[in-house]
Amino acid sequence: MAISTQAYKALERIVGAKYISEDPVIMQGYKSGPGGYEAGLGYERVMTVLPAAVILPKDTDEVQRIVKICSRYNIPYVPYATGFYGPKTHCHVDDELIIDMKRMQHFEWDEKHMYADIGPGIVYSSLQQEAFNKGCYGVIGGGGAQCSAIANLLGDGWSPISLKIGLPHRRILGTELVLPDGELVKMGSLANCDDPFWGEGPGPDLRCILRGFTGLRGCLGIVTRMAVKYLPFIQESPKPQGIAPNTSLALDERRIRWINYQVPTKADQVQAMYEIGAAEIGAACTKVPVFWRAIAKAEDKEEFWDIWLKESEESLANFHLVRVMLIGYANEEQMDYELAVLDDIMQECSGKPRRTKASDESWLKNADSAGMWLMTGSYVSVEFVIESLNQSVQHGESFAALKASEYTPPLFPDFGDPGWFQNFENGHQGYSEFLIYWDQDEDTSYVDRFFLQTSKMNIENNYYSSHLGPHQPLFLTGPQYGPNYHLWLLKVKNEFDPAWICHPPVPLAHDVFVQDARYDRLGSSGKVPYAKLDCYTHKGSISRNIRKTA
Repeated sequence: MAISTQAYKALERIVGAKYISEDPVIMQGYKSGPGGYEAGLGYERVMTVLPAAVILPKDTDEVQRIVKICSRYNIPYVPYATGFYGPKTHCHVDDELIIDMKRMQHFEWDEKHMYADIGPGIVYSSLQQEAFNKGCYGVIGGGGAQCSAIANLLGDGWSPISLKIGLPHRRILGTELVLPDGELVKMGSLANCDDPFWGEGPGPDLRCILRGFTGLRGCLGIVTRMAVKYLPFIQESPKPQGIAPNTSLALDERRIRWINYQVPTKADQVQAMYEIGAAEIGAACTKVPVFWRAIAKAEDKEEFWDIWLKESEESLANFHLVRVMLIGYANEEQMDYELAVLDDIMQECSGKPRRTKASDESWLKNADSAGMWLMTGSYVSVEFVIESLNQSVQHGESFAALKASEYTPPLFPDFGDPGWFQNFENGHQGYSEFLIYWDQDEDTSYVDRFFLQTSKMNIENNYYSSHLGPHQPLFLTGPQYGPNYHLWLLKVKNEFDPAWICHPPVPLAHDVFVQDARYDRLGSSGKVPYAKLDCYTHKGSISRNIRKTA
């Protein structure tokens, strides 16, 4: 059953016939899978619902009016910007409306206070270019240059160059949020004036409802406006060179530089990261997955595999690389000082500089996601943690050991390399991300099982899970955080959206995947035996009128 004619006409009167459609061909373009960077995973095999219609508002007022119509007619809806996060930003239930916000291109730049006031249709690439033109820079988060800046800041928003400045969502300033009943909430300085320059406002800091598990990906409403803080950078705007798609930025080595150091042991690698953070130098300090060397050398997928499969566990056992990015934010003298401090630290850790590009702009523009990842076929981030650097190291090693012992083959042979880790917040926090790669023609049921097994392992090892909402089942991980963490999350959702019409079944989406996905090892009709939704009252089914109560 589609959206009723009466409701459709009411929506059409808001935006005009040009900006609403229920054409089946157009709906296929918004389908959650199988496609994209998580192609073939159980999540996509289960949640492949077509939207009933798509609507494209032009401003906050139209979003409010659309949401009120949805509330009146009980129409579930999903806020949608660029759709980078695949199944987590698409329809999960029947007869759902996609609210596509690509028309909301509001953009104002406050040059004096260095912030951009933007709408959800603004992507990172245009934002970063404007920042460079103004002598500023902003961190492009993990979504990449093509991702909606607002969507990424609400979700993950982390970046490799967060050593000094912290996680990107710390730069969220004044924000407008349309609640599921259509009410507009203004946060930060917008609560008492029209200037969004300040993130904190009178009373409690309401930005907490935007971040974390329950606020993730439009579960509590739709952000229609956000001010994002930017940072001073080199005064000379970096100039593009080359012809698309092979373009780069010409960066002044006197103001920005990448340096790679090889150190003898993992302990030296971690110690160097601690010391660099404590010295408060550098814009980035990372351990990069070793297979990136093969990706950087290869011209195509076949050449990548030829290079990589010449590696072995032995060849990588003693390869420990620390990659440091320095930025002379203020002047050349700052760069000279940081180079001297870095040299002292790396000498203490027995680090030897290795050849690298004179400058590497890739993490400033972060536009090379296709070349970086898809060389291997397909990929998915199984888990990431943002905790202590110590835990980040342990987390990666334990995941690598599990994968090597039970999942290789058939999954991508990484020879025990635990993937990525780095430090944030001048060394006070660490980041670890574990990635899995495969060819789309392979059996991906092992990836599905790995999701569940690593969730249980996080509990057993007391690892904090940053993927608690989007990637790990709440019934399994939620009770470990409180112990009533999962119940409070659902209570927050019920308070803001009692009808569960805003992006259902988040926050229970992954629970549904666990409950419904099938696995070869369990037989052709077997289901995961421990996937009962018994940590909360589960009323109804994943349908048009989904209801959940804690």
